[in-house]
Amino acid sequence: MSQNTPVDQELVSDVVACQLVIKQILDVIDVIAPVEVREKMANQLKSIDFSTHPAAADPVTRRAIQKAIALIELKFTPQGEAH
Repeated sequence: MSQNTPVDQELVSDVVACQLVIKQILDVIDVIAPVEVREKMANQLKSIDFSTHPAAADPVTRRAIQKAIALIELKFTPQGEAH
């Protein structure tokens, strides 16, 4: 099990780095992008067909895309709108 530790640490490091990049991108988009662009981003990510897309082979990538969608929708959903 000790053999997995460096791989696990690298994976956690990669995920944290991705989260930071996504947050920075969202912060920039929040300032410069109109609502239409934000909605288009979320819709494009949602349209990924994981049954055929190469990202489906990597569960970490798949989860990152799902998290990005959730972050975009959470951040850019109008305050009065209910889910």
